[in-house]
Amino acid sequence: MGSRSIITRWKHMGYSKGLGRLRTRQREVGFTLVELLLALFLFALIAGVIFAAFAAVASGVEKGRQSIEIYRVGRVALLRMAQEVGAAMPPPAGSDTLFQGKKNADGGTGHDRIDFLTIPYRRYSDKVPSYELCRVAYYVADNPQGKTALFREEDCSGDEDERREHATRLELTDLAVGLEITYYDAEKDYEEWPPNRDDQSLLPCRVRLALTLRDGPQYARAFITTVALPMRGACEDAQTRRTQTQSNVRPASGR
Repeated sequence: MGSRSIITRWKHMGYSKGLGRLRTRQREVGFTLVELLLALFLFALIAGVIFAAFAAVASGVEKGRQSIEIYRVGRVALLRMAQEVGAAMPPPAGSDTLFQGKKNADGGTGHDRIDFLTIPYRRYSDKVPSYELCRVAYYVADNPQGKTALFREEDCSGDEDERREHATRLELTDLAVGLEITYYDAEKDYEEWPPNRDDQSLLPCRVRLALTLRDGPQYARAFITTVALPMRGACEDAQTRRTQTQSNVRPASGR
C-alpha cells in the first residue's frame, strides 16, 4: 500500500511526463544520411591534402638524393680523368703510342676520345708491375644495355696487336651523355691533338675536360675542369709572358 501511494504521488507531480519525453529523445538520437555523406567527404578531403603533402616531401627528398648521387659520380669520374691526364707522359723513342685526342670519335655524335701514356694510379691486374707505362683511354660509347656510358680503357702490353687483345675496358658510369675535350698549347686551343702531323711527340700544355651526365629524363649536368700537364715542360701563353715582361721592367732611378 505504501509503495503504490508513493508512485501515485510521483505521477501526480508530473515526473512521469518528463520521463516519457526523455525516452522519446533517446530514441531520436543519431545521424542522417546527409550528415554521414558530409562527414565522409570532409574526411576524404583532409586525407587527400595530407597525402599530397607527404608525396611532395617524398618527391623532394628523392630528387635531392638523385642530385647528390649525380654530383658524387660526376666529381669522382672527373677527378679520376684529371689525375691521369695530368700525369700523361710523352711517348718513348720509337714508340707508336702517342698522345691523341679525337673529335667525334664515335661517328659524329659529339663524343670525344683521348688516348695517352701514363702510370695508372690503380692497377686492375696483379700481373702488371706498378711502374709499368700503360696506354689509357677515356671515351663515351653505348654499353650492352643500350645506354651511353663513360668508359676507361687500359692496356699495358707491348706492341699494337697485343694491346688490342689485352685491353681492359671498365665502365665508370652509365649516366654519361657527352664528353668534350679541348687542348691548349702556348698560343691557342684545338679540338684535336696533335694539331699537325709534323710534331707527334709533344704534349699539350693544358687539357679542358667537360663531362655531361644525365640528370633525369630531360635534364643534364656538366662537370668541367682544366688540368695542366707538367711533363710538357715550360709552357707559357702569350698573356703570361706579357705579364712577366711588364713586371720585370722597372723605371731607372734618376740621379
